[in-house]
Amino acid sequence: MTEKHIDPNLKNEAHEDMDDELDSVITLEMEDGSEKDFVALETLEHEGISYIALSEVNSMDYDVLRFVEMDEVMELSIIEDDEEYDLITSLFKAKLEAMYLEGEEDEEFEDDDDDDEDEEDEVEK
Repeated sequence: MTEKHIDPNLKNEAHEDMDDELDSVITLEMEDGSEKDFVALETLEHEGISYIALSEVNSMDYDVLRFVEMDEVMELSIIEDDEEYDLITSLFKAKLEAMYLEGEEDEEFEDDDDDDEDEEDEVEK
């Protein structure tokens, strides 16, 4: 199983308080020695195992990996079992879609507030 390690001294400390820093960019060292930047989209736990959805910076695609935090270093590993991967991917898809839809509702609510203020301004004139 391929494992990737995040050095805590890289660009940020996304391994700490992952839920608070999901929009952080983390740098991973690839097997060929090159480095790539990824955005941590979301994490979830299923049956006692932690997973993370990572998207390469400026990409619309994301990948799902297992992760374990050990001694302030996050160890990532690929999910080799197809059934497990399909299940976890579907859980992430549902979670990310729900977050996206929730964000749209918040924007609509904020836009409605702005419209109400504009109408009040027009009435006062």
